[in-house]
Amino acid sequence: MNNPVSIFDDEEGLDDERAKNNKYDFIPQGVIRKRGNSEGEKPNPKLRACISCRLIMSEDQVSVTFYENGCGNCSFLQMDGDHRRTLDCTSANFNGFISIMDPQKSWSARYNNLSDLIPGCYAISVNGTLPESIKDELLE
Repeated sequence: MNNPVSIFDDEEGLDDERAKNNKYDFIPQGVIRKRGNSEGEKPNPKLRACISCRLIMSEDQVSVTFYENGCGNCSFLQMDGDHRRTLDCTSANFNGFISIMDPQKSWSARYNNLSDLIPGCYAISVNGTLPESIKDELLE
């Protein structure tokens, strides 16, 4: 019985062990995401979602964008300039996410009640509620 032809057969002097290790040579280095977090790897960004509109940002973006400008959808929460309020109005506990590039035309944005919001990544659901003090301010 003949052995199947390897993609490495045309390379002279290539030992079988090296061929096995380079089985997927056509995939550029760094494209395959490694699981786990060993030393030297950059950890995954921690994400937070606005409790009101579900807009997701990394903690770096939250500390800069939400802190400096507030939420692009929820100006009534007055997060701009208040780090504590920014943390109170966002949650790290959310389920799933959806990316919306053109909210006006996207059927998934309409289905998830996101068609009137700015483009971005949104949580499917956010676990958490606004603090009572903020709810009281909104009612006044």
